Amino acid sequence: MKFCFIFSMTKSGGRPRSVPIRLRYFFLFATVFGGGLLLISFNSRIDFFLLNNGPSNAFWDANHYKIVNSEESFTINTEGCTIPGLRPFDESIRKFSDLPDSAEVCNNANQSLLQNNKTHIWVITENMQYYNVPDEDNITCCYRAFYRPAAIADINANDVDERIQYGRCIDFSDYIEIENEFVKVSCKYKYRIIYEQFFLTARKKSPVFFTEDSMETEQNISRYNVLIMGIDAVSRLNFYRTMPKTLNYLKKKGAIEFLGYNKVGDNTFPNLTPMLLGIKYTDLKNTCWPNSRASFDHCPFIWNWYKDVGYYTAFGEDNAGLGTFNYGKLGFTGTPTDYYIHTFMYESELHVGNQKDFNTYICIGDKYLYKVLLDYIEGLTVELKSDNFFGFFWEATMTHDYLHYPKIMDDDYEIFLENLDNNKYLDQTILILLSDHGIRWGDIRFTKQGRLEERLPLFHILLPPSFRETYSLAYNNMKTNRRRLTTPFDVHATLLDLINLNELDNERIKRRSNEYYASDRSISLFLPIPTNRTCKTAEIADHWCTCHKSHRVPTDSIEGQEAALHLEQHLNKLLHDYPQCAQLQVTEIIEMIQMDAGTPDQGEVGWEEFMVVVRTKPGGAVFEATLRHDYDEWVLAGTVSRLNLYGEQSRCVHHYQLKLYCYCQ
Repeated sequence: MKFCFIFSMTKSGGRPRSVPIRLRYFFLFATVFGGGLLLISFNSRIDFFLLNNGPSNAFWDANHYKIVNSEESFTINTEGCTIPGLRPFDESIRKFSDLPDSAEVCNNANQSLLQNNKTHIWVITENMQYYNVPDEDNITCCYRAFYRPAAIADINANDVDERIQYGRCIDFSDYIEIENEFVKVSCKYKYRIIYEQFFLTARKKSPVFFTEDSMETEQNISRYNVLIMGIDAVSRLNFYRTMPKTLNYLKKKGAIEFLGYNKVGDNTFPNLTPMLLGIKYTDLKNTCWPNSRASFDHCPFIWNWYKDVGYYTAFGEDNAGLGTFNYGKLGFTGTPTDYYIHTFMYESELHVGNQKDFNTYICIGDKYLYKVLLDYIEGLTVELKSDNFFGFFWEATMTHDYLHYPKIMDDDYEIFLENLDNNKYLDQTILILLSDHGIRWGDIRFTKQGRLEERLPLFHILLPPSFRETYSLAYNNMKTNRRRLTTPFDVHATLLDLINLNELDNERIKRRSNEYYASDRSISLFLPIPTNRTCKTAEIADHWCTCHKSHRVPTDSIEGQEAALHLEQHLNKLLHDYPQCAQLQVTEIIEMIQMDAGTPDQGEVGWEEFMVVVRTKPGGAVFEATLRHDYDEWVLAGTVSRLNLYGEQSRCVHHYQLKLYCYCQ
């Protein structure tokens, strides 16, 4: 064993060019250990790091003074799927990770006239000066609760999920107790409204009860809460780049990260449908959602299964306009879960929504919407701590359109997890943090790594220590599966397992491991995912599959010209019934890639597959598609992705898919 001492000292803010991190009196002790490098740092605490590949393959985490291992040569490397190794700060995408943050600050963020906690709202008298109110004068504030009324027969179908009803006004001038879940407060001075804000507070509702069947099935079984928190459009590695504090906290607690989690559709809706219902979004038509003008009330969502066995249920998103089941759709006529905050988000965005960045409002009044959602979730965990709880929550306001905005949320997500931990809530909760896909547009999407990242969203599961001990075989299987090909269908199967924990005892897991097939589309993550699983058996369309090997083809090749022409024809066919949309013409073939799809199955005719990226006019849209070439026929494999934002170009159509393609004339 060899020893060496390394000493480094820089003042706060100093940055040696060779070390991309701010250090304050940083001491490092290093030793060669087992062929790797063991680093021990003394910086207010002792940290140990073992770098199997030596320091050249490591990168610095500037927020926690840690060295994080780079991924190995392969992200996953199994018989059925090989995904190349990806590094968060690879040279090809480093320039995108260094861009500055540019998110706007909420209106009057430091000049709020009202403050609140979980029980009260009060006037901040020292801030009255910002609203031209003399210290000796009083203001009058009106507290009004609002809620989602019961559906009535003659309600406008287009507004079925946006119905609002207000209660009476209760005046106060200093403070008031919060007695309702959704509250609007308007403050007046000399008969003029000078301030308005909305407040969302978790309140304990009437208890839910077990059904007779569930009582027989689940008696004497200790249940765990299930808390699913989604962050829109964040790839696994962009989570590393933008939310390192949250990542490190999860790793410290022993969360399992799934490196081969592959999306199965383009945007949020086709990726959450398999997770929440266990079916493809295209199957909804024959199941429960005949068309986009129907509601989702009759769909078999996973939270209904939990409610049937006595759980409180919640579904909440931090925006209304981009709601998963509202964007270009009707949403819900009834209330889908015990706690449903779409009503609050819609009304607050309508009145005090501000800092709209492309598709979403970032703030309501002086509060970030993502922070409103986090506070509400934390409040629910406190209110329902003695009850079983299933919650599905989705953040999109900060992450939907920008690669770097997740940085702004990192501190708050870390604090949120710390609070859950300090309240012992994580001891009784299965916590799932995931995304639907990576960023779908922008310059990074024109790189090979950006294309792969877009298809490989973040996915972490944190299991309580008692679960790991009681269901040790299921836990060990899940750890093995972190380097297997997985999908949202598997998440659904996993959530079903958590309803009946009898399915997870060691003996049952052993038997079940011999009862399923590698060709199954949905496999619980508590069972061993087969090493020979492919995109085909997992029902991942070729366009989204990250297991392919590929090579570039000249853009001026015959294949390139034919593929571009077929794509152009396909797009115009989609737009045929919408005369308000211009016919598109390919003006440039940006990239042409031929994929190695493997050896054809027995009896299958050989074919070639290409991914093509084109630019069209009018509008300069950039599209990416995978096309299969069989003799003289070209067939589209999957849907067509758009790599740049459409903004107002598609304002004349309201179909959630055609907005990607339409250029309004």
